[in-house]
Amino acid sequence: MPTLREWKERRPASDIKQTVEFYHPSFGYYRVVNNLFRAATFGGNEFEPARFSVTEPAQDGTAVISMTITFIAASEHVRQTLKAWRGAGRMTPINCLYQQWNAIGDAVSMKNWTLFVTDISADGSNVTVNSGKTNPLTLANPIIYTTKDYPGLITV
Repeated sequence: MPTLREWKERRPASDIKQTVEFYHPSFGYYRVVNNLFRAATFGGNEFEPARFSVTEPAQDGTAVISMTITFIAASEHVRQTLKAWRGAGRMTPINCLYQQWNAIGDAVSMKNWTLFVTDISADGSNVTVNSGKTNPLTLANPIIYTTKDYPGLITV
């Protein structure tokens, strides 16, 4: 039986469907599928069409796992959705789930990466989302400041 890598090398890359799912309590689930013109269902969830490119995590055994997703065209909806992450809501990270699917309507994905959004940058036409395995809220400071321990943060 061929490995996933061997199978992907023989198969046209355009057939593999890529989906990205962002989740945060401030905006809920935001699901998009790459290179389609209408909404599609994967794993029982509906994904909106979008155009993006993905730089997948390196498979070379390095300790740092990071992935870059660049939304190329019509990125205004992505920009407006991710702008909802502000105020006290910034104390919770944005979760990012990147999946590869064999065909539209599949119930189980071929490959999953569950990451945290570490950085979001935007220019006039593109939105770039960097994500990694490490929760960015605990990276610089091991203490997580919550409103339970520090009630003054409620006013932020």
